[in-house]
Amino acid sequence: MVSNVTDLLEREASGDELAFAHGEGGVEYVAQPDDTPEEIHLPGPSFSPIIVAIGSLLALLGILQPLLAVPGVLITFFGVMRMAHFPEVDLHSTWLHQINSRKLAMWIFLGTEIMFFSALAGAFMGFKIEATDAFVHAEEELNLALATVGTSLLIISSFAVVMGLEAIQSNDRRVFRNWMGIALLLGASFVAIQAFEWYELYHHDITSETLFGSSFYLATGFHGLHVIGGVLWLGIVLLRARRGTYGADNYMGVELFGLYWHFVDVVWIVLFTLIYLIPIR
Repeated sequence: MVSNVTDLLEREASGDELAFAHGEGGVEYVAQPDDTPEEIHLPGPSFSPIIVAIGSLLALLGILQPLLAVPGVLITFFGVMRMAHFPEVDLHSTWLHQINSRKLAMWIFLGTEIMFFSALAGAFMGFKIEATDAFVHAEEELNLALATVGTSLLIISSFAVVMGLEAIQSNDRRVFRNWMGIALLLGASFVAIQAFEWYELYHHDITSETLFGSSFYLATGFHGLHVIGGVLWLGIVLLRARRGTYGADNYMGVELFGLYWHFVDVVWIVLFTLIYLIPIR
């Protein structure tokens, strides 16, 4: 009996898995083969996400205090550049083997974003219906032609991302970089157009203190932040592409970016329709 207990303790100390079996002498302990799961290699600890969070907070506070905007953008850019050197890691799910964990996480994130932007769009339409007079003058100042150009650029950028993904799936890295570069340029141009329109509206006394201004700047502003985030992400994708990270056997990072970018595109089409195309009366 003592020897059996001693043997059991030795096996536990060695890490062997044990199972119970009924033999002639009673219950016996049987060592099982070691089924240790494959080791997961994760990036080392880093302060980069914290740096990005601090920079993003300062950039947002720059809406209230413009002096904070510049250091916020610089700090955010510094953190993003550090994160660009992180290796891409696929975590394989143990309960849904057929679903890539990174893609599942992206869909969950986009689901929360749908709820967020639905609230912004619903609030804008609610104000538009209930406060018609306050919106009449403001909407006359909107530049439909300029907004249409920006919308077209964003739609074309989504097409460029699709073509880039197709190119990297075919292992054509040069064409992939070209299409992604086009998408980055178009996305940055959209942001520039939105900034110009904000500038024009402010000079027509449509400020955030008005009902239209507060709802308009809130909806388009948060969407603009998402576009800026997408442009930064695309910059990281291009940096990694130059190092040969992506290929026909490794393009999940590009596909995840594509999901995000197409979502941003669809959100803008909805906002563009509600703000610019649906008349008040």
